[in-house]
Amino acid sequence: MDSLSVVFYRFMNLGHPKSPVRATLEAALTAAGGRAVRSFQTNGTVLFAADDPEGVVAAAGRQLEAEAGYTEVAMVRSLDSLVEVLDGKPFQGHVDGRTYRETFTFFDGGRPVEHSLPWTNKKGDVDLVALYEGLALCVVRGDASRSGNPNAEIERLTGVPATTRTSGTIERLVKAAGRG
Repeated sequence: MDSLSVVFYRFMNLGHPKSPVRATLEAALTAAGGRAVRSFQTNGTVLFAADDPEGVVAAAGRQLEAEAGYTEVAMVRSLDSLVEVLDGKPFQGHVDGRTYRETFTFFDGGRPVEHSLPWTNKKGDVDLVALYEGLALCVVRGDASRSGNPNAEIERLTGVPATTRTSGTIERLVKAAGRG
C-alpha cells in the first residue's frame, strides 16, 4: 500500500479568486507525479500518494500559480503522522464549556515557541495545548460570531505562515483514507 500524504494549502478556497477549482488542483498534483489525488472539502486539503511528496507539491505549485494565480504556501504531512497525533487524544482534558473548536495549525520552520504548555493568549480565546514539529494544536474559545484565531497566534509566535484546520476536518480526512 502506498504511503499517503496530505497537503494543506494556505488561504485556498476552491473556486474563489486566486484559488483554483477542484479539477485544476487535482490535475496539477497528478501532472506533478501525485497518485490517487483526492481534494478533501473546499479548503485546500488534498490527500495523495507520491514517492516525493514535497517535490510533487512544489511542481504543482508552479502550475497552480500559472493557471489560477495561486501563490500561497503549502504544508505537506504524512497521513501516518496525523493518525498518530489523533490516536494520542491530544485535546483530552483541555475542552470545556467555553470551547468553540479544536484545531490543527500547520507551519514550517520559524522561531521556536518559547512558552510552556498549555499556553493561553492574552485575550483568553486561544489555548496552545500541544506542539509537534510543524504542528500546533489549539483549543479555540468563543462562538461562531467571536472566537480566537489560532492561525494568527501561531504566525505571531513562529514568524512564519501557517494554515489551520479543525480537528473534525482531520478526523474526517483520516476516516476517508480508511484509517479512522
